[in-house]
Amino acid sequence: MKVLHLFSNAKWTGPAEPALNLCVALRRLGIEADFACCPDAGASINKIVETARDRGIEPILRFFLYKHFNPATNFMDGIALKRHLRAARYDLIHCHLDNDHRIAAGAVGVPLVRSSYHGMGMPETSALRRLAQGAIRIFEPSQAARDHDIRAMGVAPERAVVVPGAVDVERFDPLRETPDGRRWLGIPPDAFVVGIVARMQTHRHYEDFFRAIQMLADHCPNVRVIVVGRGTKQERVGKQPVRDLGLEGRVHFPGYLDGENYVGMLRSFDVKAFLVPGTDGTCRAVREAMAMGKPIVAADRGMLREIVDDGANGFVCDGSPEGLFEALRRLACDRALARRFGHAAREKAVAAFSLDVQARAVLREYQACLGGGVRIPC
Repeated sequence: MKVLHLFSNAKWTGPAEPALNLCVALRRLGIEADFACCPDAGASINKIVETARDRGIEPILRFFLYKHFNPATNFMDGIALKRHLRAARYDLIHCHLDNDHRIAAGAVGVPLVRSSYHGMGMPETSALRRLAQGAIRIFEPSQAARDHDIRAMGVAPERAVVVPGAVDVERFDPLRETPDGRRWLGIPPDAFVVGIVARMQTHRHYEDFFRAIQMLADHCPNVRVIVVGRGTKQERVGKQPVRDLGLEGRVHFPGYLDGENYVGMLRSFDVKAFLVPGTDGTCRAVREAMAMGKPIVAADRGMLREIVDDGANGFVCDGSPEGLFEALRRLACDRALARRFGHAAREKAVAAFSLDVQARAVLREYQACLGGGVRIPC
């Protein structure tokens, strides 16, 4: 089977790594999965292109594949895509973003499937509704998204399939040696560390989080916080509130991290808090922390309740300072409970969120789209 994946963005945006990882996992199952993306990052290094090559995929760079609709470049991409399809003879086109979906929709003769990264369903626009209805499969990140797209977007129920987002559970493995985040930040080994990974923007509910930490500090003197992320509002939403609440010395701001430094910082957490989905509506950062064996304290927003099992591998609360405080307090005061939740989180990540599990689910749908005839490796 031969499948062309299209990704219309040059930036290392939320869906970029999941799209690339899916191609890698499909190739491991014997599928000829090609990856086409925008060649122009507007910078000296195109991270999508370089990461694809690092993972053994030479991307196809013959299209513009801009993020936003442009009549001229979309028209030229449509012509170039048709030529490419005649020469390469793909069985399926797999789209990941809106504009590559627009471009591919005009390529007649090749079935089209679409991955959605909207945790609660696609935006309700007439243009996107037409595109969604034309795909023979929509891979939905949650049951809530599937229900929405069937109801509001007119997607036929048999064409909307829930395929949970995936993470590399081998990379995010708590037993693997990684840099020591606590040592780097000077955090004592016995501290109870609450981690959060999110851009520092005004809508991310940091004010509720820091207020909860202030309350927790009265009950747990050795609590520490690690805020992984950056943003144009970091002084306003992060550092100034920390000073105002008297949390200096407890809250660490290492900024944006990637590679092994990011994995090592996750390893340093005792619990991960997640307040609201950001640009990645599928909340991949939660799955990464779960794969690292970390219990989750999540606000009941977006699709988070479908990822975190309340009372089994974390707590789902109302997101208020009081709700966050109570959930964090229970874990801080019962380290055995936190460890049990962490083990359960890792088990769920391996069983439900691994790249292999996702790729096999996608491959089964590919097979169904093409009428069978493709054997899924054991």
